[in-house]
Amino acid sequence: MARQQVSGTVVRRLEPRDLATVLAIESGALPWAARWTPESYLPAPDSEMCAWVAEQGASIAGFVLARYSGGEMELLNLAVAQAARRAGAGRALVSAALAEGMARSASQAFLEVRESNSGALAFYAALGFAMAGRRPSYYQAPAEDALILSLPLPSRG
Repeated sequence: MARQQVSGTVVRRLEPRDLATVLAIESGALPWAARWTPESYLPAPDSEMCAWVAEQGASIAGFVLARYSGGEMELLNLAVAQAARRAGAGRALVSAALAEGMARSASQAFLEVRESNSGALAFYAALGFAMAGRRPSYYQAPAEDALILSLPLPSRG
């Protein structure tokens, strides 16, 4: 998926010129968003990983980073700028990542979220994700359990 428009939000592959904005959005979403190295957001085209940004107007509203391997996909990091929240960017980003997963024949999507992140839990539940497990004390600063959420993906056949 190179570019997709959903309800006024354009989702496209992350480019090197987007990196400073993505890192600023990541910093503004702490402690909810994971910290990644700048290089992690620029995977090679033939990599297991993909990253996208959501544009609303002339601004980058958010980003997502996902990994695809072994018939599964994992949403590794998702964040939306504070000013752009609840305007469809997060949903558009997850939709793009899931579409890529289905194109790569993934049958299941997974992600981890802090147990206390009620907003993210409600967001993912609305997208159909369900509790699949728990990783005790997975997160640090503060120490907290990670909840593993999963979503079965429809087959393309």
